[in-house]
Amino acid sequence: MQTDFRVPSSTFRVFTSRGTLSSGVGAASWPVETLVLGVILVGATFMRLVRLGNGGGDLDEGIRGMQLLLMSAGYRPVAEIYSSQGPLLLDLLYPVYHLFGETLGAARLAVALYSLIGILGAYWVARLLGGPIGGATAAALLALSPTYLRNSRQALAEAPALAPAILAVGAAVAYQRSGRRAWLLLSGVLLGVALLIKPIVVAAVVPIAVAAYLGPRRGAGPVLLVGAVTAAVVVGIVLLTGLPAVFNQMVEYRLRSREASGWELRENWKLLQATLGRDGLGLFALAIGSGLALLTASPRRGLPFVLWPLASLGLLLAYAPLFPKHAVVVLPPLAVAAGAGAGLVWRAARARRWQGMLGLVLLAGPALFYLWSAPAVLAWDARLMSFGPSTEGERFAESADAARTIATLTTRGQFVITDHPYLAFLAQRLVPPELADPSKTRVRARELTGEDIAASGEAYDARLVVLWGDRLRTLRGFTAWLDRTFLPVKVYARGPDSPRVVYARRDADSSVVRSALQDSIRTPSAVDFGNALRLSGYSVDREELARNGDVGVAYEWEAVGRASVDYHILTELRGPDGQVWAAEELSLGGRSIGVTDWQPGRWLFQASTLEIPAEAPSGEYVLSVGVHDSRARAELAITAGDPRLGSRSEPLHRFDVARVRVR
Repeated sequence: MQTDFRVPSSTFRVFTSRGTLSSGVGAASWPVETLVLGVILVGATFMRLVRLGNGGGDLDEGIRGMQLLLMSAGYRPVAEIYSSQGPLLLDLLYPVYHLFGETLGAARLAVALYSLIGILGAYWVARLLGGPIGGATAAALLALSPTYLRNSRQALAEAPALAPAILAVGAAVAYQRSGRRAWLLLSGVLLGVALLIKPIVVAAVVPIAVAAYLGPRRGAGPVLLVGAVTAAVVVGIVLLTGLPAVFNQMVEYRLRSREASGWELRENWKLLQATLGRDGLGLFALAIGSGLALLTASPRRGLPFVLWPLASLGLLLAYAPLFPKHAVVVLPPLAVAAGAGAGLVWRAARARRWQGMLGLVLLAGPALFYLWSAPAVLAWDARLMSFGPSTEGERFAESADAARTIATLTTRGQFVITDHPYLAFLAQRLVPPELADPSKTRVRARELTGEDIAASGEAYDARLVVLWGDRLRTLRGFTAWLDRTFLPVKVYARGPDSPRVVYARRDADSSVVRSALQDSIRTPSAVDFGNALRLSGYSVDREELARNGDVGVAYEWEAVGRASVDYHILTELRGPDGQVWAAEELSLGGRSIGVTDWQPGRWLFQASTLEIPAEAPSGEYVLSVGVHDSRARAELAITAGDPRLGSRSEPLHRFDVARVRVR
């Protein structure tokens, strides 16, 4: 026998005349309910907008920013701009991006707004079964989720895709309650839009299909109707965008990337544990307890709410390649299930039904568990709001300097080749549209080859190449074209073997390029090391340093003789006690640079960043530079240009660039 809990009409009040919390979903005290929802939304809005423009951008945000910048230049998503997320994503982000200044902060703002729609959607869906208490619980849980907050503050695709997916589930549940086919039609349209933003929300198909099947007209007909509407929306947009391009960038790309990256259940499980651990086990316990309560109190209406998080979790476990950003798709289903169950239990308990008593038993422990873990959850939220969106370990000062270098060496309308589009976006310079996404996944899947990059570079007459990682250096067709067409002009330290490099075209006027880069060099010099390399100038970005801060130093190097070995540049910061508190080593003979092939007069600019440890003592520090002979394992002696040479009998090996103070 089917158990379907129904609330007496006398309980269709949410708040009593005195304003105390009551139960029901009918004639609610709208001012109080609106106030509660308003408080949640105001708090959620603040959490998403505070310091939204701070920090740098990671690869995914750089891709998104570059795609939107290309749209501003007149290129179309998918048809011209490579966009593997979905054909509707960029069109949905672009209006807000354009209206608010075409910055990365504006792109993040668009995502934040869609995430707020997702919170409203979670409120509505949970309220359909759990009343205002259920809706408020779901909205609060989702608003406070660190994983959902992180995705809401970055220019990523998941939060925008989740917003219509949540509403699509809500429309299907509304049909299940009312039997009005208009809800089915709306659900199909919203689901189609969500899938066209990013297909990773496909788990929403499960609760929608179940709600449609279990509606008043029980059977396959409503399921086929909502499926037909979804298919019509998807097929229509795909045909308008261009079927071959969509198939290549969304279907074929995913199949190849899955094949190239492989799949392991254990690895996916570990990644989800690490990512979702910020939300605390209390949320999962609350969702499990609420799911059991839903199936006990109202199995027919509760089944879609229970199956949605299960389907989402199953999707993530089967997904390949899985990244931390994908984990967010399970958060709205969890919050909605927890909210709907909590609201339904409250209503049943107020009506003194046995289902309510059992539900209280099921939810008491998880609720206390969640409250116990709430401080850790709030701490994560505070951390995410304190420093702006995550930069994935990127030192923003280096990114900003690289962007200035790109802007200095190119003009608007000229194209740049880079494996980190965020740098070109900061400089407001374009990359070839098909190279907007140079992700490692795309390279591994052979959706982007070295020959493709070289062909695009020639077709768009790229004036600069900026390599910030290793993903393109492994492509032979690209490296051959790079060495043939470009020369390195500036390097950023990143360990001895993998410098970050800016390349200018060989046919560019070398004196003009050098003069442009010399604008960042404040102090000219002529310090020779071993009659091989000359320090022609240097700059230090600050003289007052803070612990946990950093100091940037720039050098201009020139060959004064033929180099026989690969020289390393050693920069050290020595404290008043003589101890080295920060150091950095850079190989000028790193990949594609070849110091041993330098002719006299060949030059190169270097930028290094030294981080000051928290335990460094206060006082005056000496910033010095030397040239290390990696073959002889010795430092080259200074042979000219240092005023101390005439006053010392022993050779000098290090040149003091500056004296700085740590406070």
